Amino acid sequence: MTSKTISIKEKTYNLLKKMKLPHESFGDTIERLCKSFSTDNLTKWFETTDGWEDMIEAEYDEVSEAIMKLQKNLKPFKDDKK
Repeated sequence: MTSKTISIKEKTYNLLKKMKLPHESFGDTIERLCKSFSTDNLTKWFETTDGWEDMIEAEYDEVSEAIMKLQKNLKPFKDDKK
């Protein structure tokens, strides 16, 4: 399997580090997050994560619209392991 080196800002690295599970490599974490990216998953996350309960409906709609636009521009995931 080949690998690629990427550069990210330290702030992004720290966010990724918080999302990394103990048994995962950073590559595994990125793959897990990319595969689980969906409007439904983000909606569930918003509903179960503290701090979003004071978001007004217009803000939620704006975030949802931005997510849907982003998803339209994503390339389909191709699993090379198959």
